[in-house]
Amino acid sequence: MGNKWGWIFVMFGIVFQQTGQAQSIIDPKVKEIIQQSFQTNKDLRLKNYEVDKANLEAEGVKANKLPHVSATGLYGFMYNNGSLDIPTLNLPVLNLGLFEGSTDFNLRLQAAYAGVSVRQVIFSGLQIPNGERALQEKARAQGYLAEAGKEGMVKEIAATFDQLMLLNEVDKLIVDSERRLKKEQEKVNKAIENGLAIPYDRDKLKLAILELEEKKVELAGNRALLVKKIQQDTDLSATAVEEVLYNLSPIYLSDVPTGVEDRSELKALDASSKAYEYLYKKEKGASLPTVFAFGSASYLNLHNTNLTIKDRPVVGDIDLSTNYLKGRPNLMVGVGVRWDIFNGGEHRNKVKQVQLDQAINETKLLDVTEKLNLLLDKNKVSYTTANQKLKVGDQQVKVAENNLQMASKQYEAGLIDVTELLATENEWYKVNLNFYSHVLQQRAVALELLHTSGKLLQTIYE
Repeated sequence: MGNKWGWIFVMFGIVFQQTGQAQSIIDPKVKEIIQQSFQTNKDLRLKNYEVDKANLEAEGVKANKLPHVSATGLYGFMYNNGSLDIPTLNLPVLNLGLFEGSTDFNLRLQAAYAGVSVRQVIFSGLQIPNGERALQEKARAQGYLAEAGKEGMVKEIAATFDQLMLLNEVDKLIVDSERRLKKEQEKVNKAIENGLAIPYDRDKLKLAILELEEKKVELAGNRALLVKKIQQDTDLSATAVEEVLYNLSPIYLSDVPTGVEDRSELKALDASSKAYEYLYKKEKGASLPTVFAFGSASYLNLHNTNLTIKDRPVVGDIDLSTNYLKGRPNLMVGVGVRWDIFNGGEHRNKVKQVQLDQAINETKLLDVTEKLNLLLDKNKVSYTTANQKLKVGDQQVKVAENNLQMASKQYEAGLIDVTELLATENEWYKVNLNFYSHVLQQRAVALELLHTSGKLLQTIYE
């Protein structure tokens, strides 16, 4: 009874282990490499810079709501010649008219000025909050585009590693086939020594082995190219790339995606739509007046002032020089309004431009959604077809394996010649190669299906 329960627990453990493996869409080591590549990819880094830039622009607009404080300091010398005409003032007692006619004057002075002013917008026609929200939505759109870039990287890197794993499987097939052929070659050599076989059989086997050597050379070249491509995408060393090994098994999705609403590009276009809505409100608000409060405190010192009024009746030149004239402090507080009543149609044109941008973005959103849904339907059919091909391919592998075993026994019994044996060997190789090609295609279709639905990136963090 104890042994029975033990076997049951062992079977459950195997089932759970296989289930866990089936759920691992991308190999854990490849996931780690992809996550590291997110930090080093230059194109992705540029997209993140765009996100940071949009966030900083939003912060800059937000700062317009805060008081703006400025300080000014001036020191200078002024020299001026001019004329002054003041209404005449009659003095009856002296029978004299003051300030009669125009008067020339000469002014020289030195001035020192220091002041602090404060200005804060009270009402901007909602341009500031709408502009800030527009830039925040723009930053969100840029962030979604960065996520879309990550999805593309996941698909590209995972697919390239799958191709590398396919070469490993092909290498195993070549080694396995080569092992059997060399074994048969040893038997033929002994048979030739005993007069039971002819050199023709040996040459045919040798030619088949040389063909496998040619495939090895071609395989090595393809592997080197794939390693170089992965190095370019991930910044890994060739040794680190070649250390990644996993079985090339089909990807069976427990939940086949049914929609494209998680696609990052659609989220980016949706965020852009909201950004244009806020931008439209901002431009409409530009027609309203801007109300602001202001205040200032300043110090003014006019010293060494020389003012001479020339050629006055009776007294001649009048010297009105002063040692200094000070104002401390000069205070001013108030509220101001700025309203652009007419600006040559600039405001109207900006509103129309935003409306056109809204229409373009909305058209893009509808077009991309339609195309992605069509692509999703296509990938669903391709995924189903790839799974069916795998079932057929699995049966073909079993038949080819059985035929190869029978051919080996028949050759040993002298019922078939070496040509028929090699034909069966080649058929076994082609069937197995075709099966792994189907596995690679099925994995590519599954990844493309997840990518089309916007769920591929989630698998990296599972």
